[in-house]
Amino acid sequence: MLRLIHNRSIVKYFLAALGIAFAFYFAWSFYPFGEWVGNHFLQDAPGGPGLLGLVSAAILGGCVLIVVFYKEYIKEDTEAYSLATGDESFMKAFKWFTWFVLGLELFSVLFRAILLNFSSVAIVMLGVGVLGMAVTYIVGKILHVQMNRPPSVAAKYMREEAGRSVFEEGHSLVRGKKLTTAQKRQIAGGDPTPIDQVRDEKAREREREVKAVEERRRIAEENDKANQAFYQKMIATTDTVSPNGRVPSDTWDSSKHAGDF
Repeated sequence: MLRLIHNRSIVKYFLAALGIAFAFYFAWSFYPFGEWVGNHFLQDAPGGPGLLGLVSAAILGGCVLIVVFYKEYIKEDTEAYSLATGDESFMKAFKWFTWFVLGLELFSVLFRAILLNFSSVAIVMLGVGVLGMAVTYIVGKILHVQMNRPPSVAAKYMREEAGRSVFEEGHSLVRGKKLTTAQKRQIAGGDPTPIDQVRDEKAREREREVKAVEERRRIAEENDKANQAFYQKMIATTDTVSPNGRVPSDTWDSSKHAGDF
């Protein structure tokens, strides 16, 4: 249970869920604006206000998801392209896009606060929205780091995990009944040789088991062939059996057809 909880992957999944939750929050906050615009300009269209509200929510929700999950990738690509072409307008456009999304986020919660006449609930929603703007930026940064560790850090984690797994396997052997008292004394004295000996013996046991299975399969195939040959001799007539005891192939074919009747 502790291993399940103390897992680095949980951080990534939780941050991703948090980013998605705030994307839905801002989308939900922006829905009334689209509906309000629809009530003023799409009154003749059936379901126009609700449809425009959904479109507005989808636009802002998608923009927030881009900022949370893909902003750093887009930033890296844009920086590389601007450097390669010598045109800084691409980086400026990327920065304007980021500010555009932040502005929409702020506007969405402000519009809801206006609809609620800046009541106590509206103030709470406005505070959650402002904090959510900061959270989406921070989550995007941290999640990018979690998904793109530097090679040196990834190598460090791999080495640490390998070392822990070695000691965990050795600990399970010590607590089990695979080691003798003398071997445990060796380990207590700082000699890990008995653990390697037990592992080697277990590996040899697995190899012997595989060889035993292959041998049983070979014997079964030989017995099956011998049984088939004996069966053909028993059902063949005397004149169809050759002096060496073999049954000609044509007799085998005819006997099969005869057996069908």
